Amino acid sequence: MEIKKKKADIEDLLATYADHIAGNYPDPEVFRSNINSLLEAKKKRMEASEYVVSLEKNIVFLTDLAVEGEAFLEMLLSQVNDESPIDVSIEKYLEEMESQVRASTPGRYRDIFKGPGAGEFEELLLSREEDEEKYLEKLSFNYIYLTTLRMLLFEFFNLLSVVRKEYFIDRVDSAAPRHILSHLEMTANYYLGNIDVAEVSGGDEQTGSNILK
Repeated sequence: MEIKKKKADIEDLLATYADHIAGNYPDPEVFRSNINSLLEAKKKRMEASEYVVSLEKNIVFLTDLAVEGEAFLEMLLSQVNDESPIDVSIEKYLEEMESQVRASTPGRYRDIFKGPGAGEFEELLLSREEDEEKYLEKLSFNYIYLTTLRMLLFEFFNLLSVVRKEYFIDRVDSAAPRHILSHLEMTANYYLGNIDVAEVSGGDEQTGSNILK
């Protein structure tokens, strides 16, 4: 017997996601304290030069992972209302995606930080030439931001795989992936204290009426 799915749209999905994150993540102040403590522990167990290289390599890895994640999000949304399940191998796919990106990171790192291929890292590399302390601050900021974005993106993948079992997701068009990613980027910035809650919610408080149950 075919189960008739309820209808939802992208905004319902994002409201549900926001509720999920609020219920499962610590307050922004605690979140920032936790992630800063992890970074400080990393710094203490490494030589200064080793620490810088570690941050550089991790930023390359996390940047490339975000690019692959965006492509995966587009694929998932294009199939979200298909009858064949998209959630069976999501966890496995994410593990494989991370492994593939990690395998390519050493070569990418050499090209970017040891060779001519700066690309999207050009501004970061310019700061390395100008001020060593400023460069380390930029590395730390990028590492923390990209780590947070990675967590939030993977949370969204898992939520989407659950929600699509019971809901037909309406208004999935070519603009949907960028709209979702913008929301995740704002959420990451909110948890890191770069913007306030009004900027995430568009100035309106969430009522909870469009949270999927």
